[in-house]
Amino acid sequence: MIFKISTTKNQNLIKLKFILIVSFLLYFFSNSLIYAHSNPKFDSIYLVPIGNVLQIDAELKNIIVRNYVEGSPFTLGDAILSINDTYINNYGDFSDILSTLSPTDKMSVLVRRGDHRFTLETNKEELEKINFNNLLCGFATLTYINPSNGEFGAVAHPISVGTSKKISIKNGHISTTTDLNIQKSSSGTVGSINAKRKDTIGQFTSNTDFGIKGKIVNFDTSNLKSYKTASLDEVKLGKAEIILQTNSSNCKKFDIQIIDIQKQRHPQSKTFKIKITDKDLLMQSGGIVQGMSGTPIIQNNKIIGAISHAVENDPTLGYAVFIQWMLEN
Repeated sequence: MIFKISTTKNQNLIKLKFILIVSFLLYFFSNSLIYAHSNPKFDSIYLVPIGNVLQIDAELKNIIVRNYVEGSPFTLGDAILSINDTYINNYGDFSDILSTLSPTDKMSVLVRRGDHRFTLETNKEELEKINFNNLLCGFATLTYINPSNGEFGAVAHPISVGTSKKISIKNGHISTTTDLNIQKSSSGTVGSINAKRKDTIGQFTSNTDFGIKGKIVNFDTSNLKSYKTASLDEVKLGKAEIILQTNSSNCKKFDIQIIDIQKQRHPQSKTFKIKITDKDLLMQSGGIVQGMSGTPIIQNNKIIGAISHAVENDPTLGYAVFIQWMLEN
């Protein structure tokens, strides 16, 4: 009887160990599959990586604070939703309300700061010290065009101003550029691209965590190569290339290195850490500059992502977001 009880216990222990091992293996392989196939529906999509530097012009859904005034309760990026319970649709509404008030009249201003809404009490005199508007203009890079539906993606991070980390767009347009002027990056300073606006080629209202998305209206991709999108497990450490517009207005491939890969299981920024290694590009830009956000990255004949951030103390280094995160959001 004692022997039988001991045998039963041993059998139970063996079964328990077997269950634990199987459970661990199932967990491990399921997570590996999540990583390896971040979203299978995007694995067979073909995109045309572009690399053109864009001028981005947008009308925002709200007027926002565009400067900092010492002592003011308002801060850069605050969105003005209403004044004295009157909704503000545009700068004209804002100006009309102010014109009816005397300098010292008190007013109640509904503000959105980030994800929070609150009311500030102020007066006309204080508001007139602040620069408000609902227009935005800047430079970034066109990542891709989907030749099957004419959709584009660009920038690779949200368009933000101060506390408005993902500004709501009423309508926006992208335009090609010419006569690029690059202020080089150096250690501790991220440079920038300036250019002249050329032709309007697309429109957008979507401003996501991974850039802007919209429709191309006037851009011929028939002579450009399409690349299949990579799955995350296909991205490897080592050599890759970016496609970027040069001073001659043409796009060219430049060498980079993928030096780190984050095994992200759901959409996040900074999927890859990269290093600019191409001597020609380093001579022109010093590394990553403002305006290169959205620059497409190619590896092993597939599009893997886009540059999203620079590392300020070493602008030859930067981060990139996985291409499927741009497509999903």
